[in-house]
Amino acid sequence: MRAGAILLLAVGGFRFALAAEAVPARVTTAPSYILFLTADGFRSDYIERIQPPHLSALIAEGVRVTNVTNVFPTLTTPNMASLVTGAWPRTTGVGANTQYVREEDRLVNAPRTSVATIAGMLHEAGWTTAAVGHFMLQTSVDHYAAPGYSDAEKTTDAIIDFLQNKHAHFVGAIYGATDQEGHRHGPDSAEVRAAVLGIDRAIGRLVAYLKGRGIFEQTLITFNSDHGMSAFEKQQAGIEPAQALAKAGFRVATSAAELNAGTQIVVLNAGVRLVYFRQVPAEAERQRAANVLRQIDGVEVLGRKELEALGCHDNRSGDLIVSPKPGFTISNAGGPGGLHGRFAEQNPILFFRGPGFRRQATIGSARTVDIVPTLLRLVDVPPGSSVEGTVIAGGLEN
Repeated sequence: MRAGAILLLAVGGFRFALAAEAVPARVTTAPSYILFLTADGFRSDYIERIQPPHLSALIAEGVRVTNVTNVFPTLTTPNMASLVTGAWPRTTGVGANTQYVREEDRLVNAPRTSVATIAGMLHEAGWTTAAVGHFMLQTSVDHYAAPGYSDAEKTTDAIIDFLQNKHAHFVGAIYGATDQEGHRHGPDSAEVRAAVLGIDRAIGRLVAYLKGRGIFEQTLITFNSDHGMSAFEKQQAGIEPAQALAKAGFRVATSAAELNAGTQIVVLNAGVRLVYFRQVPAEAERQRAANVLRQIDGVEVLGRKELEALGCHDNRSGDLIVSPKPGFTISNAGGPGGLHGRFAEQNPILFFRGPGFRRQATIGSARTVDIVPTLLRLVDVPPGSSVEGTVIAGGLEN
């Protein structure tokens, strides 16, 4: 194995899993450093719409994936878990930003995974690892800092510090301003444009550092996102799912404060609506609840079969998920700001630039769970048994 440094960038995903290409026999070049850079809520089309110069230059020198399948629901916490583990929520145990845990009979905020991360696997192989704000990596790296989730300049300062003073060869970092401004002002706003260009300037400074130190060509950069961002549609679903269930006679809680001994169903707002049965229901009760929800105008109801196909966890991701149909939102129709969590936000950025990857190449599709096994293969570190993704063979040098 060749020791190295990694920096990962994270961006959004896609609805259904896609078949992977055959793995080539070998790769001619291995990186010494890996930067895993994740930009929260960074849509793929921000590149064309805003034309950030430094990110565009990296894309021109590397491999871009045009259609990315991410984790559903398209929420930050489950997607960050899958990005750094290469595993679906069914394996990471992280299905939502806040999730009901039936065996503990409680809502868990900001759940974390115990599944092995890329940082942990590299550490076991002898790499020095670090993370900046990449919270799913906090317990599996040698060095961690959180200088400000949405402060791109401070994030880059911390990355450079870890490379220069802690001799890290893998760094995972999150740039969070695009998500923050997207929620506040919507994806088409001047504020999001400023956030994208701010991240771009910070990346440009990072690249300048790598070049000045003479390690740019030995560094693999992956820039990715957990999910995209949408403006609120003008059409609203017929009724809130929790209200529909309550009208049908179910005892419903929508928060920890409402959960009590009589609660039958927990419904959580996550762009979609996650529906949890407090106790495993008889099939007739499950179907009754599902039928009530299917009567709501402007939504579709995903049951166990559909959720399994999406890699969702049995219960952590909800026993049922109510998702708005295209053109609809469940709440706040026509309102300001932006949202994600739905199929509509399967449009995150993903590209790679550096040793082992082709240059000036485009790949039609890949999954965010494929990033980890692809990077591990380039540095000859075997993936752990929990990794479910496959190597993005079409992007590699033969």
